[in-house]
Amino acid sequence: MNFLLNLPNNIVFGENTIDGLGEKVKAFGSKCIIVTGKKSTKSSGALDKIISSLKKSKISFFIFDEVKGEPDTEMVDKVRNLAKTEGVEFIIGVGGGSALDVAKAAAGLYNQNLKTLSYLNKEPFEYRGIPFIGIPTTSGTGSEITLNSVLYNKSKGNKNSIAHPRFQSKLSIIDPTLTYSMPDAITAASGMDALTHAIESYTSLAANPITLALAGKAIELIGQNLVKAVDNGLDKDARANMALGSVIAGLAFSQTGVGVAHSISHPLGALFHIPHGVANAILLPVVIEYNDKTCHNRYEEISVLLGGNMKASEQIRKLIKSMPIPKTLLEAGYKKGREKEIVEKTFQSRSLKKNPRPVKEKDVLDIIRECM
Repeated sequence: MNFLLNLPNNIVFGENTIDGLGEKVKAFGSKCIIVTGKKSTKSSGALDKIISSLKKSKISFFIFDEVKGEPDTEMVDKVRNLAKTEGVEFIIGVGGGSALDVAKAAAGLYNQNLKTLSYLNKEPFEYRGIPFIGIPTTSGTGSEITLNSVLYNKSKGNKNSIAHPRFQSKLSIIDPTLTYSMPDAITAASGMDALTHAIESYTSLAANPITLALAGKAIELIGQNLVKAVDNGLDKDARANMALGSVIAGLAFSQTGVGVAHSISHPLGALFHIPHGVANAILLPVVIEYNDKTCHNRYEEISVLLGGNMKASEQIRKLIKSMPIPKTLLEAGYKKGREKEIVEKTFQSRSLKKNPRPVKEKDVLDIIRECM
């Protein structure tokens, strides 16, 4: 038995831990940029809490709030240029996966000479970046602790990932109170993203005893608390357990990679703007059934972890049915006729290598058609 683990994250978890942000980031410098979106972090009060804490610790900052869903490499270049102009010493990402991925990439690539697109196309890194601090306001992406940034590649019309140890956060603050104002649909979609991370990690070809323990615990936490969090966003225990499940799933899949559900979901997002968590939710039960031939025992274990007395795929369908998200790709905005393009872009994903069952073009087509 041989495996390698890389878990260098500094993680602070707990209610109201965001209040101590200013003191914790003093070690990284006295000037930063906050990367976030236009609305949610402001309406939820998360941004105000961050600003207050930074001011108390005399950390100067400025705010970049232009991040939207499906961010591209040009967005990262914009943040890199602004950060350099202002002479910041570290970058804070606040929000969902999009804001965190932009902040992470801008920090990791801060001192590189080429545009972000070059590194998406596998150009090697030459220089160190600056510290990235991840503060999620959703419970789903795990981006605050992973080594990769998923960005839209305009030249290829697809979403691709840059993965590098220099993207590792120096500090992640997981404060469940920042998720209390998440709308039901986003709670459901982000939660299904986290559950897909955990399940695909659990069945990954790269899984090992430690990642199995992490992914298994994440499956259990999310399975027991997602519906509760959707039904009552102010349920403190459910929100805390979802935040914990999400970060544990992130620790697991950052080591093992994911699988075919994620490989297909990225082109669905790029071509049809289907939210990542929604795409994963729709794909997951069909992917489980596809993979079952090669890892049936793992799915039986997952079924137990989910707490049900039926097949894992059936439990996932039951879970999705109870939540306010689309149940099919067509409901989510998919348009027939571009299946071959999706297949082509799916095979650009490195995640297929970790899927427990080999995947052919026909298999991807069959999965897509069954999800319509």
